[in-house]
Amino acid sequence: MSKYVLQDMVRVREHREEQATQAVTRALRLLREAREAVVKKQQELNDYIAWRVQEERRLLDSLMRRLLKLGDISDVRETIALLREREFEIIDQLRQAEAAVIKAEAHLDECRQKQVKAVRELEKLLEHRRLWLQERALEQEMAEDLELEDFTSPRADRLAA
Repeated sequence: MSKYVLQDMVRVREHREEQATQAVTRALRLLREAREAVVKKQQELNDYIAWRVQEERRLLDSLMRRLLKLGDISDVRETIALLREREFEIIDQLRQAEAAVIKAEAHLDECRQKQVKAVRELEKLLEHRRLWLQERALEQEMAEDLELEDFTSPRADRLAA
């Protein structure tokens, strides 16, 4: 039986489908990592807020228990402002991590669409190959039948004579 004429194209499409599947796997891993980063950053923020509130109380309580010097209040205010600034930095990092999740979800959707397209293209070609092979098998069978008829016909003529 002859070789399928589009076999090279089948190999190319199989390769594309495999690459698309691997891209989906990578995109899923990146999405999982991005979601884990959000959870971690949210926990960091929660922990920091709890610590910051206690630290502010401690600083303010320390002002209440002693005789104040010039600049003590402004020093505590500045420290509290720095603590709150750090909280805003963590909030910004959390927003960036959430944006990374959205980007990873979009990338995963894109990879899945490419995978579906690659699978569909491969399936079309495999269906074409299956039909082509059926045709070749039918042609082979017909050729064998003709050969058999050619072989049996003269013999039948000899028997009749």
